[in-house]
Amino acid sequence: MSNLTSLLIVDDHPIVLEGTKNLFQGIKDIDVEIETDFTKVLKRIATEPFDVYLIDINMPLNGITLAQQIKSMQPTASIILYTGYNVSDYYPLLLEKKVEGILSKTASKEKIIRTIYSAINKEMILSLDFLDFLNNMFKLQTMKSNLQLTEKEKKILRLITEGYTNKALAVELKVTQRTVERYLSQIFALLNVESRADAVKFVEKHNLL
Repeated sequence: MSNLTSLLIVDDHPIVLEGTKNLFQGIKDIDVEIETDFTKVLKRIATEPFDVYLIDINMPLNGITLAQQIKSMQPTASIILYTGYNVSDYYPLLLEKKVEGILSKTASKEKIIRTIYSAINKEMILSLDFLDFLNNMFKLQTMKSNLQLTEKEKKILRLITEGYTNKALAVELKVTQRTVERYLSQIFALLNVESRADAVKFVEKHNLL
């Protein structure tokens, strides 16, 4: 039985792709192949599946979409995304088990190779800031559960994010403008904000609705 691991690197930038492939020169137990045309990947792996996929996120077909398509065809495949943007933006994909790793294109050769070996062994390499991500997510979930917004308060928040004035809110809710002002004061106090604009920002930032 062969111990050779097959790796497919997918990137629509030929120079970057060739440079990434060259990182694996001299590594005898990983067989590296490349693909610049993302439209050919699914057809190719239908007859030639790989153990590990290293996929550029920022292609005409989003790398995340390609990863999902590969997973649907090959559930046991290990997929690592790599990007020139902020790696932490994609941490939720790790929690959702949609990929087995995320790499920055500025990562060192040693880290890239370590990450590939970790995927082969069904392990995961995580940066320390992943703990900050988990901590912030836990705090957000706790905050949401403690807010206890009523359906009416949620409706008012939805309406003010749509630009409703106090007068329009009063008509929609069939109450007086004074009552609307009281509702808004209660909501602002609950969210610890001081204005409509701050409330809208808070709702959008924390995805409350």
